[in-house]
Amino acid sequence: ARVRVRVPGGLAAMASDGILAGFQFNVSHQEIERILYEIEQWWEASHEQAGIEWLPIEGIQNFLMNDLGYEDMDEFEDAIQGPFSDFLAAFPHIETQEVGSRICFKIHMPKPGPARTLTLHVDSTKRLLETTLLKGADAELEIPSLEFSICAERERHIDSLYNHLVAARDKLESHCAQLSDGSAERDEILKTVAGLASCLDVERPFDVVIHDRAALSEFKPSEGVKIEPADLAS
Repeated sequence: ARVRVRVPGGLAAMASDGILAGFQFNVSHQEIERILYEIEQWWEASHEQAGIEWLPIEGIQNFLMNDLGYEDMDEFEDAIQGPFSDFLAAFPHIETQEVGSRICFKIHMPKPGPARTLTLHVDSTKRLLETTLLKGADAELEIPSLEFSICAERERHIDSLYNHLVAARDKLESHCAQLSDGSAERDEILKTVAGLASCLDVERPFDVVIHDRAALSEFKPSEGVKIEPADLAS
């Protein structure tokens, strides 16, 4: 089988540009993000529990095929547009090589850095749709003009910026459905829902600010993103 091995420059680029810039797959697609997440969790668990550095790809490949409901390996490889080894090699933080007669992989997880803020000025719906946001597990997304925030979650989330806001709006609407008509809380939430709808249509330009405690969040493309150091210890 053909094996694509990570070129040495890939990790250096990841250190300076982050991991999103080197992704050769659209990770805002939920299926791709889920596959990538499961691969990372599989490797991290094996590495932490047994100290294993290089893992054969067969284990995670078969797990994903079965867990995601694919009938066979051909169907799985159709979904990832080729051999699983090529899929792994399409990400700058995943290294593949032959170990003996087996194809193995290891992951270079991004290292946390000093707290910072990332500010993106949104002036069109096109910008929302074409910008991918990797929101770190401990990062908070804020829209200052709405006095609205998406709090830190326990997992990294990669999606288009548009879909991040849609998901937040949908959660608020779902919460509203459980509140009494005319309640003060419901009225306030509905105002925020309306504000998010306005942002999704970009009726007027607005800023998105990521409070990035571990410096693991990224925008792609990164052009126009203002990055500043921040004190986010609390």
